[in-house]
Amino acid sequence: MDPTLAQPRGLGSGELAMVEPSPRAAVVASLAGTLSRAVALGDEEAARVVHEAIGQLLGLPVAPEG
Repeated sequence: MDPTLAQPRGLGSGELAMVEPSPRAAVVASLAGTLSRAVALGDEEAARVVHEAIGQLLGLPVAPEG
């Protein structure tokens, strides 16, 4: 397959096409920002809750409490 056929028209070598993120990716990105702010503020409980929410959205196993 000719690699030039795989690139969208109008993009040069090394350029990336901008695409809309999926709704799930947008939520994860928003939660990541919230997690970052909670950590910066030292709010451990909020950071834990947001971290768990991100894990659930990504289908990661829940860590046991303790």
